[in-house]
Amino acid sequence: MGWEGHSPRSSVLVASLAAGGAALGVAGLVLKAEDGSHPVPDLVFGGVTGLLFLAAGVVAHVRRPANRAGLLMVLFGTGWFAEDLQFSWIPWVFTVGGLFSHVSTALGAHLVLAYPTGRLTSPAQRVLAALAYLVAVVWPAIGVLFYNPVSRGQVKPANLLMIRDDPRFVQFVVDSMQLGGGIVACGVVAVLLHRFFVAGRPMRLILAPVFVTGIGGATATAVGGVAGYDSPAAQVVLLAYKVWCCLLPLGFLAGVLRVRIGPTRVDTLLVELGTPAGGTVPALRALLRRSLGDATAEVGLWDGAGRCYVDDEGHPVVLPDNDASRAVTRIDFDGRPLAVLVHDPALLEDPVRLDAVTGGAAVALERQRLAGEMLAEVERSRERIVEATDAERQRFGRDLHDGAQQNLAVAAAYLRRAVTRLDNTGDETALEALRRSDQALQDVTRELREIAHGLRPAALTDLGVDPAVRALADAMPIPVTITATVVPRLEPTVEYTVYLLVKEAFANTLKHGRATRASVRLEHTGTLLRVYVTDDGQGAATPERGRGLLGLQDRVHAVGGRFSVTSAPGEGTTLAATLPARPVPDAEGAFDAGE
Repeated sequence: MGWEGHSPRSSVLVASLAAGGAALGVAGLVLKAEDGSHPVPDLVFGGVTGLLFLAAGVVAHVRRPANRAGLLMVLFGTGWFAEDLQFSWIPWVFTVGGLFSHVSTALGAHLVLAYPTGRLTSPAQRVLAALAYLVAVVWPAIGVLFYNPVSRGQVKPANLLMIRDDPRFVQFVVDSMQLGGGIVACGVVAVLLHRFFVAGRPMRLILAPVFVTGIGGATATAVGGVAGYDSPAAQVVLLAYKVWCCLLPLGFLAGVLRVRIGPTRVDTLLVELGTPAGGTVPALRALLRRSLGDATAEVGLWDGAGRCYVDDEGHPVVLPDNDASRAVTRIDFDGRPLAVLVHDPALLEDPVRLDAVTGGAAVALERQRLAGEMLAEVERSRERIVEATDAERQRFGRDLHDGAQQNLAVAAAYLRRAVTRLDNTGDETALEALRRSDQALQDVTRELREIAHGLRPAALTDLGVDPAVRALADAMPIPVTITATVVPRLEPTVEYTVYLLVKEAFANTLKHGRATRASVRLEHTGTLLRVYVTDDGQGAATPERGRGLLGLQDRVHAVGGRFSVTSAPGEGTTLAATLPARPVPDAEGAFDAGE
């Protein structure tokens, strides 16, 4: 039921006022009954209205202890019954009743203006409330000082506060009170109309019952104040006023209970936020709007780099001040900002629902944040593995060239010198053995050279992607067409990935595709390199059907790229990759530094 902000002292105050108001109500009913000037329907109306306000105020305070509206309701009910003290035959009680003769009018205007939070949030509301207290409390108290009930032919006890009998001034006070009351009522109507039509749907649902009853009561008061309660329409106006005043506390309770109407689908919210698109600003905004029933809600996600909340376009979100038009609720997890919600302030009247939705959103967003960090770390780890593998491959190829190949070359030279010296001896058996050894060394040297070239071809290391791809195409037994924009030197891992992509595509074309021609297209756009390798073979190739393509796909993803295979049966195959490709001024130097 929401005990946030609950104060035992405030509860004692509300309970004491309600008990005092009820006692005043009983006393007032007795006094009016003894006075004999009020018909039974008026007695019933007065008693029911005052008790409804007291009961509604107590219920409102129990439901929303931090909301001042409950206290205002109880004060209204107490003031409503305090007005009946003027029917007492005891002079001091009669005099006090004269001071409070219209206090409920001021308290009613204050209540309607401050609903549903119990606070006056705009200058217009504060001015109208002050005018209401001036017209209905201060001005009548001044009139009491000049009011002599005996001189007016009334059978009343003495006014203990009278300083001078002035019937003309008292009549002026009465007339000005009616006019001032009508002006205040018109202002209240205008404020209510403005609040209702500029409010969002949640606030309208809360305002609707009090809006209808308040507008009706204020209109009745305005008509009576402007036209005069002595006019022929006075009885109709008073009847309408009584009906509206009786409905007003019920309308208030309906507004308070209206906040709870509608399910809070936190379970659905958590599920939908868990989807890949759930963490985007548009998706989060749509989910929170639906869960809270607020079509005006706006959302910003926390940008740790910029230390601010940003919208779906990455622009900083300007947070409004909490006022009657907008409210701001931050969505945090363990003290860490995740998002911010700008919403209808009416949602603050149901903190349980708001906390449930924002809490569910915080859990889902934190889960997405952790998953994103884990994925980013996995991707960084894959990149480091690829870079380390390429560096080791490069080192191994260089070691083969500088070590084993050079040693083999020296051994071959010694063998050739031995063959030359034995050539004139006539020992054909020894010469043949030496010649075969020399050929074997040449074969081994050639194979090692091919292995070293395959680890990282010299054309790729020295010249870059375009020449290396053209060298692969030249070695193909089928025609290959190459179309390329200018491709600058790139990160070594990216260059080698492109090389492996083309090499694997050519291998599949020859081994499985049964193609008669192929093509390669390289498109460098400044930050991206798009690679397309197409053949006219039999198609039906997928990463799942070959470890080569699957490994290639993993490698493309590891360097932050995207990979796809289009291969319908009988329509050839296209391997496509999009890779990050920022130019590197000195690709070889960058690679060496990575070693």
